[in-house]
Amino acid sequence: MKKIATFKRILSCAAAFVICATALVSNGTDVFKNETAHAADSEEMKQNKEDISDAKEKLSELEEKQAELDKKISETENDLAREKENQEAIEEQIETVQETIYTLETSIDELEEQIIALEADIAEKEIQIADTKTQIENGVADFKTRLRAMYVSGNSSYSDIIIGADDFYDMLMKIELVKRVAEHDDEMIDDLIALKDRLESDQVQLENDKTTLENAKAELEEQVAANEKQREKLSELYQQSKAYQEKLASDEAVYKANKDTIISEQEAFEEQIQKLYEEQEAIKQKEEEERRRQEEEERKRQEELERQRQAELERQRQEEAQRQQQQQQSGNSGSSGDSGNSGSTGSSGSSGSTGGDSGSSGSSGDSGSSGSTGSTGGSGSDANAAYGYVDKSRFTWPCPGHYNISYGVGWRWGAYHQGIDIYDSGIRGANICAADSGTVIFVNNYCPHDYGKTYSCGCGGGYGKYCIVDNGDGYWTLYAHSQNIIVSVGQHVEKGQVLGYVGSTGHSTGDHLHFEVRINGVAQNPQNYV
Repeated sequence: MKKIATFKRILSCAAAFVICATALVSNGTDVFKNETAHAADSEEMKQNKEDISDAKEKLSELEEKQAELDKKISETENDLAREKENQEAIEEQIETVQETIYTLETSIDELEEQIIALEADIAEKEIQIADTKTQIENGVADFKTRLRAMYVSGNSSYSDIIIGADDFYDMLMKIELVKRVAEHDDEMIDDLIALKDRLESDQVQLENDKTTLENAKAELEEQVAANEKQREKLSELYQQSKAYQEKLASDEAVYKANKDTIISEQEAFEEQIQKLYEEQEAIKQKEEEERRRQEEEERKRQEELERQRQAELERQRQEEAQRQQQQQQSGNSGSSGDSGNSGSTGSSGSSGSTGGDSGSSGSSGDSGSSGSTGSTGGSGSDANAAYGYVDKSRFTWPCPGHYNISYGVGWRWGAYHQGIDIYDSGIRGANICAADSGTVIFVNNYCPHDYGKTYSCGCGGGYGKYCIVDNGDGYWTLYAHSQNIIVSVGQHVEKGQVLGYVGSTGHSTGDHLHFEVRINGVAQNPQNYV
């Protein structure tokens, strides 16, 4: 019987040991599985974040490239000499925008994947947190039960075990069982602490994931909006390129159809300009010669006046000397007793009779009244300032409120465009203003053909109604295709003063102002001045 009891105790201890070990091994396996799955998810999320970061960097580079191309397109848009460069910039921009759209779509897909992964990770972490809380609650309950059982049964010491043992073998078995139970209690407490730490860590990670999710959703919305804008920009670029090509083909057809007329009119106009320049130079030379002649006559007149003044002064000096000599002789022939009264009684003070205004024959008084040909006037600058335009030279913009240049200076299909064409949809009838003060030296106010046309009516050498202002210092400004010019030759105009109104006279396909700047009769690029 004694052996049977001992064997039962051994089996009980072994069973308890196996149960405890199984529970611990099972719990450790679950924790390992969870940590392995979490590590795999983190690696996938990490790769996804790297992909998104690469996409952001590429998008930043593409945005910089787009900005550079936008600037290049703007700079070359109206420059005839850079038409090919402008078209190439537009085509390159189209490719850049397409690449931006592709990169945005790739980034959007990656963000959507990140959002899905984050939502799944959040859901999994919430389940893990709930399971961990349950494990902690169950572990605490088990530990409380264990403590309660120990309290009820009493905490036997090793001396009690030795005294109560039937034999030495029984004593060893009891000691081993107590040791195993104590180790299980320690492990249970360690597991509860580990579960608590894991719970806190998971909760922190959950909040981080939720924040990352919100940021990812916000970034997704921004990139979807950016993608839509890029698609709109791409559509605009396609339309711009198409319209540009169509306009280019139309202009080429018009120019080729009128090439001979255009060239002959330009040559005739340049001859007229050269003749006008020579005439103006002759007038200026004649005026300069007349000015010098008048200055020479004035100089001689002043010299004659000075000679006469000096002669008069000399005559007065001689008369005074004679009078004093006569008085001295008269005094010497008188009574010796009256000799003391001679001297100052006859002096009239005439020695100071040179006159208070004898120096009035100096300068004519108006020699410093020369005017400035660069007078700012003010009204034109003020009108442009209202639109935010700032003068960049002595010249102001000639058509306030209308700043689009449809054509610039340059060669095109064998013809050379001398100035800039200012155009927008509401320009008809707009004020044409003097870019600087000066004198009107030419006006052509005849052309009954005030409408858009694809040929030259021949009026004004193709310029229609136009005028030229001499702004001084060799500068001329020309204003063409007007409805009407309201100033006349010889009239002085101030900077910003209205000269006429925008129309479509002469060789003009539509309402616009053709503006030129010339130096000594030679056409310059107005964009260097306005």
